[in-house]
Amino acid sequence: MERHSRSGKERRQVRAALHAERPAIQVGKGGVDDALLAAVEQALAAREALKLRVGNNCPTEPRETAELIATALHAEIVAITGNTVLLYRPSEDEP
Repeated sequence: MERHSRSGKERRQVRAALHAERPAIQVGKGGVDDALLAAVEQALAAREALKLRVGNNCPTEPRETAELIATALHAEIVAITGNTVLLYRPSEDEP
């Protein structure tokens, strides 16, 4: 599956859309596991963009956590700010 990189303008639009929202998913001490990936997959299927928070007790750093999730689910990391990660994956309905 080919991954397309978003332009700067598109990334800003995703960041703006998620700015006021609370994180939909929190990554805790369990880290990235099958249950977390299933929850993120379901959230990305419902919406193209997702905000998640990496807890302080997560065994991996926010960047590593984001890369693991993005790679597993063919999503794009839009931004990482502190412990907050923004992910984007276009819906499969788009051409």
